[in-house]
Amino acid sequence: MSPTILSTKAGNWVDRGEPPHATIERILGRFLQQNPAQNRVWFREQAEIIVGMVAADATEVHLVGYLRTLVPYDEQQARDSLDFRIRAIALWHVAKAALVRDFAERVLRGEVPPNEPTPDRLAHWLATRLLSPDELTRFEREGVKIEDDD
Repeated sequence: MSPTILSTKAGNWVDRGEPPHATIERILGRFLQQNPAQNRVWFREQAEIIVGMVAADATEVHLVGYLRTLVPYDEQQARDSLDFRIRAIALWHVAKAALVRDFAERVLRGEVPPNEPTPDRLAHWLATRLLSPDELTRFEREGVKIEDDD
């Protein structure tokens, strides 16, 4: 991500165009009761993993599972599951805010087209991707549901 400085006077990292890593590192530091400055490389790696997970459509539930791998097992037992969930929700939203902002900036710069609904019907769109050429021809000609012959 190469952030665009939106405003140097903005009060938050999103509006300033900053990457989400520092914010994610702070959340993780509080969660793990560690100072991210004492282990920058590890915390940066975790932040990049979390952003990557969210970019790959991970949910906060997936992030809960990941957070559990960062905490020793005996400490997991002592923690409330709600603590994991709340932290995962916060991390997901931080990463998603950055990803959505960065995508919107790319759309505004004309690098990618905006997401527009397809003019094609869902049934036809799926048929073009799932059916063989012969089945697709029959589907388009007859407008019938293609059944599996098995």
